[in-house]
Amino acid sequence: MQGGVDAAEAFFRPIYPSESGKLTLEKDRFYILATKERVSVPNHLSAEMVPFSHHVGELRAHYAGFFDPGFGYGARGEINGTVGVLEVRPHETINIYHGQPICLMEFFRNSQPPARPYGFAGSNYQGQEGPKLAKYFAPKDALRPRTLAL
Repeated sequence: MQGGVDAAEAFFRPIYPSESGKLTLEKDRFYILATKERVSVPNHLSAEMVPFSHHVGELRAHYAGFFDPGFGYGARGEINGTVGVLEVRPHETINIYHGQPICLMEFFRNSQPPARPYGFAGSNYQGQEGPKLAKYFAPKDALRPRTLAL
């Protein structure tokens, strides 16, 4: 298959929270969710999503989870954050709620700022406003509406 031509609908289906904001994540299924907060990583730092608490349920909160220097920041702080996207897979069926924390961000000081921060080298996710799929999928396919902002 050629990159950028596959339809998201062949691989994903939208899910919606209940009126109370509850979203049920089924055991051993993958979900793509967006953060409620915007992520901004200054150029002298890198960041990684780390587990929040085992009390949330047996849940792997991310599979990529690394944020390069400049993500949601730009070259000099001109970007006011970008929504982070999480790939989650619960190991038991759990309920999560709008705004519920499911991960933390751990920041690391870089030995030096990058020559080209994230967003200046064909970066795919800078400025995303919700779950944005990889370049593998047709450009028109963004997962809209957002399933649940976490």
